Amino acid sequence: MPFFSFYLLNNSLKYKSSQIVRHQKYYSKDIDLWKELNNRNKFSNFCVIKNETRYKINEFGKKILICLPPKYGMGDAIEYGLAIKQLINSRKFDKVGIAFCSDFKIIFTKLFSILNIYPLFISNNQMEEYDTIFHLTLEIKALKFQKYKRSNITSEISNYFKLEKNDFEFKIKNKDENYKKSISIFPVSTSTIRSMPYEIIKSIVQKFENDYDFRIIIDNSLYSKHLEKKNLQNKFVFINPKNIDELILEISKINFGIFMDSGPMHLAKIFDKKGILIETSVKSSTLLSENKNIFPLNNFYTSKYCKGPCGLVDIFSYDNNVGCYETNKISFKDIKKLKSFKNLQRWNKKDNNAHFISNPVGCIKNIDVNNMLDLIKLQIKEN
Repeated sequence: MPFFSFYLLNNSLKYKSSQIVRHQKYYSKDIDLWKELNNRNKFSNFCVIKNETRYKINEFGKKILICLPPKYGMGDAIEYGLAIKQLINSRKFDKVGIAFCSDFKIIFTKLFSILNIYPLFISNNQMEEYDTIFHLTLEIKALKFQKYKRSNITSEISNYFKLEKNDFEFKIKNKDENYKKSISIFPVSTSTIRSMPYEIIKSIVQKFENDYDFRIIIDNSLYSKHLEKKNLQNKFVFINPKNIDELILEISKINFGIFMDSGPMHLAKIFDKKGILIETSVKSSTLLSENKNIFPLNNFYTSKYCKGPCGLVDIFSYDNNVGCYETNKISFKDIKKLKSFKNLQRWNKKDNNAHFISNPVGCIKNIDVNNMLDLIKLQIKEN
């Protein structure tokens, strides 16, 4: 993924509501911006753009700019936010900035009240305000492998900076009588190997529909469209928040949630909500560290090539095959030996996601539905 610099030669550019002025050097990791600038250069001498090298830190100064990786989900954004808020509160640095948070700016500003945010790009003048440029996935070894062996991001950052236990939490516990006798289901993750099959939604609703209303929260993803297609008879009502603001409000009001490994589950944790997590490829102990209100339905899947939960967060390409560790017939040890991970992500996302929606990987296919229903029944009685 690119870390690049650029400056516009003749004209300014409005990009995603942000204004880029000419003759000013900028840095970015935004892949869409990289494509946009290179496409414009095909037709005219629009800008100068070049790949930049990330440099490891030799000595820390007093003002640190945390550079996030170019692609991550909402759950990761929340974990980054928790750790960076903890770093700010530690007062180890006089100034802390965050670069390249992209669409998740609202997570850092609204939820964590963090200042000095540079969502899409940062100018050279702004970068010079910092004496320490810290690329997370370069400096913290475990974060380099997050796609292939997920660890607790907040803990990894906290341990690196030797921070004390994070005592930051949200006090928002909205109550809404409309949610009092309801179960909220969050079936969609950013990955098909961590998303809930329609048949499981159906089993949950049929088991509890006489006693509870249901709020099934989806988004605009391919997986959500798949769920809507399966639901053509309108058996269940799906709710699609328009933006992150609406999603945050929805989760702040829930009574009891059923989660996959997804952004909504991480939001529910910091809002101190109750529910269950259906464990798939990532360990519940990693996702629910010190959380006492969301209970896991553990994944005990095993095969010749993997033992769940394996830590993988998405399917990947290996030797011209796309899949998980089991379907690719390799392990994390094989991935770790690679010098570059670029080829692992070079695959047709839409077509391959569609395939794995119709053909779930082993740990999804083998979810114990009866144990899940028993766990829901037990936990919701105690709610």
